[in-house]
Amino acid sequence: MYNFSVHRITLCAILLGLFFSTPAAFAHSGDLCAADYQIAHRGECPPYGPGAYAERRRLYDLPAELPPLATLPIEPLSPLLVHAYAKVTTPDTPVFAAPEDSAAGAVKRALGKGFIYVSIGRAVEYNGEEFIRINNGEYVRRGDLSLVGPSDYQGIRLAAQPERPFAWVVRPFKPRLTPNGAVNTDAAPLKRYDIVQIYGKEHAGKYDWFLVGRDQWVEQRNLGIVEVQPPPEGVSGKWIAVNLYEQTMAVYEDERLVYASLVSSGLGAWPTRPGLYQIYSKLDNTKMSGAFAADKSDYYYLEDVPWVLYFDQGISFHGTYWHDKFGFQQSHGCVNLSPKDSRWLYEWADVGVTVYVYDPSGRTPTTPWTGGGP
Repeated sequence: MYNFSVHRITLCAILLGLFFSTPAAFAHSGDLCAADYQIAHRGECPPYGPGAYAERRRLYDLPAELPPLATLPIEPLSPLLVHAYAKVTTPDTPVFAAPEDSAAGAVKRALGKGFIYVSIGRAVEYNGEEFIRINNGEYVRRGDLSLVGPSDYQGIRLAAQPERPFAWVVRPFKPRLTPNGAVNTDAAPLKRYDIVQIYGKEHAGKYDWFLVGRDQWVEQRNLGIVEVQPPPEGVSGKWIAVNLYEQTMAVYEDERLVYASLVSSGLGAWPTRPGLYQIYSKLDNTKMSGAFAADKSDYYYLEDVPWVLYFDQGISFHGTYWHDKFGFQQSHGCVNLSPKDSRWLYEWADVGVTVYVYDPSGRTPTTPWTGGGP
């Protein structure tokens, strides 16, 4: 006859043995440690579950109120942008010497096809149709243009050397309670261009995660991080660091960080080349145009690009009025800055200032190429 009592006793003994065995004996099974055991026996338990959460809170014991990053006000510089701008939305847009030439089909030239932006002046109405002047003696139909509102974003001026790394949020994100864990419903969602300070870093899943507040973890792809670093060997005085991996710019005077912001560097086949350079030319505005793809599919024509600082052949820092995607690669090799950042940097940097471009991931090629553009 089967003895159910003996069976129950035996099963209970087995379960009790598993429960009280050391975590190392079953860590590979995926079981979780009790919180008190994991805290008392660090390194013996899997890095997740209630024990890991408790240990993480103990390790990163942040106060409820965190001091803000010490920054200084930035006085607006004038002029910020001398021109107003528009995107050409119609391929081969016709240009007329005068609005009345449109009725006769007297086309002065065409603007071509590609990524084309023009400076614009006054609007004129003729025969019930609106025209906009783009240059002296040149008008285009209003319907062929889309007016541009430049980004209002600007970086920060530092009041003191930061005690820890900080970052801009580049994508809206809801902080997690743990790295790659559940959403922290008590934390406010982070918005693009919010600034956060970094108090911890852990790897979970495919990416690093950064602690930006109490029980608030953000995955690395949502941040553009600035971390203070010493000047390159032999460099002193003013210098500028561009981090291609983080898409950030850090501006230094000797070892002190004085200004920082997000940038947009070269994308795809047109990377911004890592290296040590010097600013060799300053232009308050210039036209930029070109195409480097064999089929000319990447053709661009940009009028009156503002606040230009050349440092590597045709590569420059410059103001960017045609996008608001700072923190992401966007350019043909140049370092895109917001109009406000470019105006500030133009006033701060002299010819001869060192530019240090680097990629801590090591993925950006360092070989030179003959292109370069916005």
